[in-house]
Amino acid sequence: MAEAPMSAGVKGGGPMTRDELSDTLRAMAPDEGETLYIERRGEDYAWSEGNGLENAATLPDAWISYTGRWPAHDDETWRAFFADLIAELESMTGNADRCRWPLDDPWSHHH
Repeated sequence: MAEAPMSAGVKGGGPMTRDELSDTLRAMAPDEGETLYIERRGEDYAWSEGNGLENAATLPDAWISYTGRWPAHDDETWRAFFADLIAELESMTGNADRCRWPLDDPWSHHH
């Protein structure tokens, strides 16, 4: 797994596989509220602290920033969380419909 400084004082890593990304983020167990940027270029993933797009020469295929709770201490919860995080990242590519419903549907939808 690659881990290298992305720019002055910013940690990050990549390129790596999806499984390597999962293992890396889980091992880091970021604090709740810490913002991490994740991107995919082709089949390769990378991550960095903060806003990874600031210094990008070209836009990645998909990206997401996350700043919530990282459930790194429970296997089952981590697998479901990481799968959902990647699915949300991939929804940017237009190939997924992430829990969207018609605007004229009056019901409140909860997960």
